[in-house]
Amino acid sequence: MLTIEDCPIETTMISKKRTTLKFDPASPAWIGLRVTVASNRYIYPLYAEIERKHNLLRDDVAVISCLSITSATTAQEIVRYTGRPKNSISRAVAKLEAEGVLRRNSDPRDGRVSTLSLTTRGKRLFDQIKGYFAARDKRLLEGLSEKEKHEFNRLLNKISEASAEWK
Repeated sequence: MLTIEDCPIETTMISKKRTTLKFDPASPAWIGLRVTVASNRYIYPLYAEIERKHNLLRDDVAVISCLSITSATTAQEIVRYTGRPKNSISRAVAKLEAEGVLRRNSDPRDGRVSTLSLTTRGKRLFDQIKGYFAARDKRLLEGLSEKEKHEFNRLLNKISEASAEWK
């Protein structure tokens, strides 16, 4: 049987060797990819922990969060805000309604539209999961000075606003 000691590769080479960039990181080249990489490092561990502890998937969290921190009151508005697929948000709404996390009410102005609101249980759930986001935000920003944090936030708001129009 072959063991790690029999392998000619040193175990230090197997450890956490970081990939390096093949372009000048001061350049704006591949900025979207780098944003995606940072986003993935932020989001995947966060959602894995929320799913493990609260049995909520990404779109469940998106619905709960949007109903808590935005003016969105319909599934369509949540889709527009998050950029998530309509069918994914629809499934999450149905699941959360069945679990008593949110309630769906017919819009008196348009019977084809349902407005959504969190139940008391949904509000308690949001109070629990927002702490996970706060902890990840703190970790995300820990390498920045206070001035850089404010500038990053300003720029992120500017990019987010412009991205609402992207197709």
